[in-house]
Amino acid sequence: MQLFFSIAILTFGIGCAVVYFRKPSAQPRSHAPAFVGDRPWRRVGAGICAVLAVMFVIGVYVVDVPQRPAPYALYWLVMLGLVVWLFGLVVKDVAHTRRSLDRRGIERKTESNR
Repeated sequence: MQLFFSIAILTFGIGCAVVYFRKPSAQPRSHAPAFVGDRPWRRVGAGICAVLAVMFVIGVYVVDVPQRPAPYALYWLVMLGLVVWLFGLVVKDVAHTRRSLDRRGIERKTESNR
């Protein structure tokens, strides 16, 4: 069961990184919303997801046995710090999307009033 979850976590983390590390296509898609754009923090978040996936699996097999408390605590503090950083990027992305949608709504209202 531990091996299954390790493979699932690695697949998700690396898959997320692959999707967001790809460069956006040069030609915008016609069906893409106007608020979709280059968001470099998404690539940072994808990198963090990949690092977290690999570190988690390593932690389960190597560091998870707290025979020496200092490396164990340091390891999981680093993991917690990366998760908090990832959460901050999520909040930034949600705020950016919200501002973009608000801007788009204002533009639509001004166009319809003309």
